[in-house]
Amino acid sequence: MPTELIIVLYVLVFAGLIFLIAIRPQRRRRRAMQELKATIQEGADIVTTGGIYGTVTEVEDGETVLLEVAEDLDIRIAKSSIARVVSREDSAAPEHAEAG
Repeated sequence: MPTELIIVLYVLVFAGLIFLIAIRPQRRRRRAMQELKATIQEGADIVTTGGIYGTVTEVEDGETVLLEVAEDLDIRIAKSSIARVVSREDSAAPEHAEAG
């Protein structure tokens, strides 16, 4: 086998491994996040990329949602800033037993 052919085969195998190891999982994660943001509904507890916890009170047309971060305090955020949806158990503060 000529040396050039061996080098080309090594490059092709290396490129295939890079595709399988890095690019495909990244595409899968990106697609999952897009689906998550498209299906956000009112009442969902979310965390933003900035670390703000809140409950979605309104999904506006376009790319924004209203997020209730405290009682009677809503902020407008971009859907692209949603990091993840959390369950009510994750967002609740732990209850401390009173010493007595």
